[in-house]
Amino acid sequence: MTSSHPSASAPINRQSAEVAVGLLVPPVLLGILVTRALADGLTQLGLVSEQIFSGDRLPNLNMPPVAPEIADSAPEV
Repeated sequence: MTSSHPSASAPINRQSAEVAVGLLVPPVLLGILVTRALADGLTQLGLVSEQIFSGDRLPNLNMPPVAPEIADSAPEV
């Protein structure tokens, strides 16, 4: 004879599932925060490197003047 009542293990399984979810939430939230902080840090690093390589922080170079006859002459075709 089978009973139509749910087994006694169902509340235990549900309780263990709730405990497992409760234990897994903080690491997931921490992972999201760490990922966001890492993305922001990499974005800032990219902006700094862009400023360095764009010439904003590079010194001016004194280039010698180009002779007018060399600069004005173009090869004739």
